[in-house]
Amino acid sequence: MDDDAHPSPRGDDAEPPEDADPPEDADPPEDAEPPEDSGTARHRRVPVAVLAAALGAALAVSAAVAAPAALRTAAGPAAPSTTAPPSPGPSPDPSTRTGDVAARLRTLPGVADAVLLGASDESARITLASPLPAPTDAQATADAASTLLADAAGGAAWSLRVEGTRPGGGSLVVEHGPGAASGGVDPATGAPHADLLGADAVADAVRLVAHDAVRRVHLAPGIAAVEARATEDLVAVAALARAEDRGLTSLVVEGFGVGLFEGDGRSVPDDALLALVTGAAALPSVTQVAYETVRSTVPADPLLTVVTSGPAADVARWLDDAAPPGPALAYQVQGSSDDGTSTTRSGFVGGTAPATADRPTDACAPHDLTIAAAGVDAAAGRRFLTLTARNDGATRCALAGNPGVRFVADVGTETDVLLEPDDAAASPVVLEPGAAASALLSWRGGSTAGGPALVVTLLVAPHPGDPETVVPLTGVPGVGDGLDLLGGGTATVGAWTLAG
Repeated sequence: MDDDAHPSPRGDDAEPPEDADPPEDADPPEDAEPPEDSGTARHRRVPVAVLAAALGAALAVSAAVAAPAALRTAAGPAAPSTTAPPSPGPSPDPSTRTGDVAARLRTLPGVADAVLLGASDESARITLASPLPAPTDAQATADAASTLLADAAGGAAWSLRVEGTRPGGGSLVVEHGPGAASGGVDPATGAPHADLLGADAVADAVRLVAHDAVRRVHLAPGIAAVEARATEDLVAVAALARAEDRGLTSLVVEGFGVGLFEGDGRSVPDDALLALVTGAAALPSVTQVAYETVRSTVPADPLLTVVTSGPAADVARWLDDAAPPGPALAYQVQGSSDDGTSTTRSGFVGGTAPATADRPTDACAPHDLTIAAAGVDAAAGRRFLTLTARNDGATRCALAGNPGVRFVADVGTETDVLLEPDDAAASPVVLEPGAAASALLSWRGGSTAGGPALVVTLLVAPHPGDPETVVPLTGVPGVGDGLDLLGGGTATVGAWTLAG
């Protein structure tokens, strides 16, 4: 779960300027300590294929907003002089001095400690006493601390971080205020995401962590993340979030081997989806399961990713037979073959695929195909890469029309390429078990002067709308450091034909 900082690790250490001397009567320096790293940046380590690159998503809260100058402990401005040491300016207003504000925060009911922070999003951090106060009392304390900070800031940005741990280990983090992490924007429309915090976030967090099944809660304007104790607790924890009328941006299991990432935080995963994730996680050799509705990397569609230390085909068959949780849900299974090489199988949960005009009635199931790149040739300024699809299923099946292809650069982003079909009217290809088809991808090579991002991975769908198979190009003959298929370029892809 993305506890303290939803997608990426951050460093909160900030040292005062060397020429800023504190007043003689300033409080001890521990009041200005930076927050401890609570390790919450783990959440973004969810991969497109593995939870560790995203178990991921969404969501980054990094320290970036400087604390108000009114909350810093510093001497007043010096009078310029070339012959004598500068004289100190006027003494700070006692009501806004760091030590005074921290001391006043510590007097609030239920506060075990308070620290004023000299930089980043958090103007102050208060730690609630353990056992935690009652939910309404904890909320009242947070509201009083917010009022105190807002008054001291004098109109500057401020933020309050409330932390607490109940006996038994469940913990909470709630961040709010003008300097707290925002919800970001919708990547499709650019519109700001709704504020997820609400009026009683601290009270809600205290109620949630009171349950043994909840290990951690992190609430902020752009984060609503909950960590469950174990996979079998997911359904119960989701019910607790619904009872608080809260959507979730993420629901993960302690240790982050299993996670669901809901993107905008407006909903909670339903029980059918949770049952599917729980069942997949219980399969032998499965090490990670991630469901993502909004992905910061390609492919961008909702996807269930399963990582197994065994053959990917075994897990793919289980998913094909599983009850679909609703509309067609694509999956990708990443595993290894007997010789230790990585394998990927794709399909739709329960075999329920979206209808497309080009898919024949006896179309090859994506999980029965091994899709690869055979090599690159060049002639007259154009490049040609052959894609292959081998039927590893037990029965004959058909491929028709052109595959869908997308392109991922070495920097991890999708390259904007206009893909135009060629030979679209070709007849369907029938593949017996073990037989293969091929399709030719062609483009005009772009200039690599200046070191542009090169394509190093393809995402190939046997038919448009099918789940995509990840096809790495590393080691493919003729690829070198990557394909010189640059952003804004055009490529053509031929129809599937029987491989010779």
